[in-house]
Order: sequence, then structure tokens, then C-alpha cells
Amino acid sequence: MKVKSNPAITEQFSIYIHFPFCIKKCNYCDFVSYKFASHDTEQYVHCLTREIELFAEKNFVKGVKIVSIFFGGGTPSLISVKQLTRVFETLNSVFNLSSVKEITLEANPETVNKAKFSEFKKLGINRISMGAQSFNDKTLKILGRVHDSKKIYEAYSILRKVGFFNVNLDLMFSLPEESIEDAISSLKKAIALRPEHISYYSLTIEKGTNFYRNRHNLNLPNQKEEYLQFSKGIKLLESEGYGRYEISNFALNGFESVHNIHYWKNLPYFGFGVSAASFLRRRRSQNYFRISSYCDAVLKQTLPKRSTERLTDLHAKAEHMILGLRMIKGVNKNLYYYRFGTLPDYDFSEKIEFFKKRHLLKENTKYIALTKKGSFIANGIFEEFLP
Repeated sequence: MKVKSNPAITEQFSIYIHFPFCIKKCNYCDFVSYKFASHDTEQYVHCLTREIELFAEKNFVKGVKIVSIFFGGGTPSLISVKQLTRVFETLNSVFNLSSVKEITLEANPETVNKAKFSEFKKLGINRISMGAQSFNDKTLKILGRVHDSKKIYEAYSILRKVGFFNVNLDLMFSLPEESIEDAISSLKKAIALRPEHISYYSLTIEKGTNFYRNRHNLNLPNQKEEYLQFSKGIKLLESEGYGRYEISNFALNGFESVHNIHYWKNLPYFGFGVSAASFLRRRRSQNYFRISSYCDAVLKQTLPKRSTERLTDLHAKAEHMILGLRMIKGVNKNLYYYRFGTLPDYDFSEKIEFFKKRHLLKENTKYIALTKKGSFIANGIFEEFLP
């Protein structure tokens, strides 16, 4: 195979900013989040802006070009317009945002209002990722969501009126008490709204959550039912024009998430805020989980890192394969060669052949990818690539 040099790859950076406050913790959530209080957010935003400045100074990345920004949480749509303005002012003073293609803000339906989101749009937010999770009111109560299905419709209508025409809806399947028909009915309601992007992913029961503590009492779909909810969901989404570009992500043509693809291509990113992770020069770091520890470090002019790890060649290659295989196109051999100076066929020849013989992987001159069959057991395949 002929490989090409691509020096532009190393010049692409993305930013993730974590806003850890929520009105209420959902029963399935294991993300780092705290109960929302306006006085806490003010101090937090002060620390956040200082961290951004410190990070750029200490990592010598001041002025680098950014291609995407993602505000996640928590519920970042709880942030005030003044606070978000300060964050943008800091980002603009530190980085080059002239090449930014996508700025996403995660939102929950109960936080969406016309006045506030009009101002968000003026600041540069051009994509909203809204956590619907289900259109079944009974299920939303079981999940511990603050909103009901009516609020999803109201919030979505406001987003359109404000002028957001790049909207993602998050939906889950394999939910407690839900049949195959329930899951598909919910998905049909999401599709009927014609958002540009839909994330359709399975509930996982994570340690430390209310669901985990109550796991023995949850009436969850069995493995076959989960498979049918997923496979039927994929067929429905594709029949309605939503291209599957990643295992759990679907988009109308041209609306694939720039930020998520950046992650899956294993390109460098900067993470700011509590628990946020960064990946730069083959070094991965993660911030403190507690706001007090995070702010104490920043106010002492120290980066708030709870852990830092430099990936070995073997770990870096395995991670690159796992992330790349999440995309339907698969692992780009040219990008792999540019990154490591070898090809995946050489580094993982036995594993690739093993899965190809079982019709779980496929390969052409440019890509190595999961087959449709392989995508249903992706996590099991990924584990085999780990050192």
C-alpha cells in the first residue's frame, strides 16, 4: 500500500470543557456532577478560566488552532450568559479560534429558554446536543430525569425558533421496563422531529449509580431483546436517511460530529474543568474530581492534574485501533502509518486475521473496519487489542 504524509494532522486540536452542575443526578449517571447553585458556579468559572490560561502557558500551546469545542457535563446549559461570555473571552485570548468548525453545548430540555439560547447562539454556539433519553414518560421517571416528553418537544421547538439547525438528540435503549416496541416507538418520535443527528446508545449500569445500587430490582431487557432494539433501531434510522458513521451515532449527510470524529481519530485534545481529560504528545492526563481540589490547585498556579500517563508504543497503537474501529469507516491505515511508522496489519496481524476469518472485521487498501456483525459485539473485540 502507498502511504502519504499528512503533516496537517498534528495541527488539529479540540477542546472539551466540563461544567459539572446539575439540577438533579439521574439514576444511571456516573459522570462527575454536583447539585447546581449559582454561587458555586461563579467560583468554578473563575477557576476554569484560570486553568485554560495556565494550561496554554505550561504546555506551550498558546495560539494553536482549534477545530472544535464541546461543553459537556453535568448540564452546561445551566451556565449563565455572562459566565459563558467570560469562558469565550479567555479561549479567544489564548487560542486561535478562527478555524473552529463546531461548538457544541450539551443541554437538558428543562433548561432551554428562548432568551438565554439566543445569547448562546450569538456567542458562537452552533450545535446543541440535547439529552432526551426517551419519549416515554414512565421511563423518564424511572431514569430520574427532571423533564417529561412534553418538555422535549417544547425545548426542541425553541431551539429551532432561535436558529439552531444542527441539533443532536441523545436516546437510550435497553431501558428498564421497556419492550422492543417501546424503544422503537421512542426512536420514531425522535426521528419525526428531524434533528440533524441522533445518538442511539445502550444503557450501561455503572458502579456508584442509583441503578447499580438497585440493580437486582431492575427489569432490564435480556440480551436478545437488547440486540433487537439496537438492530431494529439501526434499520429504522438508516431508512430515514440517518447515516451510521459510528457504532452509536447517526447523522443526516454533512452533520457528523466534528468533535467526536476528532476523538475517534485519536487526535490531540485539551480538557478543562473538573474530571476533564487531555491528550497531548502521547501523554494523557485527567483533572481532579472534587471542585475544592481543582480550584485549590489552579489558584496556586498549578495545573489540577490528579493523574498523568505517558502511553507506551503498544498502548498507543491499541488505543488508536479501538477508537478507530468505533467508526463505521474504520481505522485509516494512512493515519496509522503517519502516527506510528508501521501498519496495523503488521502490529496486529494475528488479531486482525482471527476476526476477519470470523467475519467480525473487514479490510480494504485504506481501512480496517468492524463488520455489521462485529459492531454488535464491539466491546469484546476491543478488549482483544489491549496489551
